[in-house]
Amino acid sequence: MTESATPAPLPPELVAAVLDLDLPQHHLDAMAADPDSAADVLLEAAGQQREHDPAHAKALLQILREHAPQDDHRQYAAHMLSQILRSEARNEEADRLIADLLRPGVLGRGMAAVLAEEYADTAPETALYCYNVACRSVLAQPAQIVDRLEPLGLALLTGRARVRERLGLAPDAHDEQARAADGSDTETGLLDRALHGASEAQKDDAPVVHVAYAREHLDEAREHGLITGTDTHHHDVERALRADARKTPAVPLHTATATPGQITAFAATAELDPAEPATRERWAQALDPEALRPWPPERNQACWCRSGRKYKKCCGSPVVR
Repeated sequence: MTESATPAPLPPELVAAVLDLDLPQHHLDAMAADPDSAADVLLEAAGQQREHDPAHAKALLQILREHAPQDDHRQYAAHMLSQILRSEARNEEADRLIADLLRPGVLGRGMAAVLAEEYADTAPETALYCYNVACRSVLAQPAQIVDRLEPLGLALLTGRARVRERLGLAPDAHDEQARAADGSDTETGLLDRALHGASEAQKDDAPVVHVAYAREHLDEAREHGLITGTDTHHHDVERALRADARKTPAVPLHTATATPGQITAFAATAELDPAEPATRERWAQALDPEALRPWPPERNQACWCRSGRKYKKCCGSPVVR
């Protein structure tokens, strides 16, 4: 790797470490063309190499663990590295990496959601800690806010309720509200629907539209109680899209952008709750097909959320999981 191929804005420690690796040219080109997404490029490269060249993948991930500019990148690198180590029967080393992530004040919301699902069946105490981190902003609000959550947010709360039940804990107000939102106390309710996408009754060729509020209207949507927060709204929609894609890969997925005024007006006419995510999807059914955007965009295309950034460094980033 030559000095000229490395984007200058990267942290010096990361640059120095990457210079010692023989990265494929297309990764170098991607980093040079878009320095801000360098950590995403390295995560993607490690993911591609973990099967056929685990040693190289581990070297990349270790570099990211030590020098990535954002906590999210460091945490996802540590998690991927732990998975490779477990595949090599190096469980003690993998456990130390996860233990480091689980230290108080370290774990981020995205990685907390990943680990919560991963440990729900095998280590419920750990899973509960992770669910509490992933749901922290919701748990700090009255339980009635549960009715206004995106499907994936509801799925996390339902998972938390299940783990608490397995641990013999009495249901709290958020547990009860999550169960009520599902309409049942069964193990196959809201979480399965939120994570696994379209219903069985849906036609295989019918497009599924996920609707998000335009970025310039997020504060207005929050002030009107249509969403619970602005920081994760688009990433939650992206996660729901990915869940649908995994469950029903043959079903076309689209996105649409709405304003609070459009949704509240539609809800009033249709006598629906404007805070329900399903209301936004109902609204989208009447849209002209030209208003829908196929998902996912190409990596270098503009992100569907209209942030003005490329998809690969916005909602398409590897850290949005």
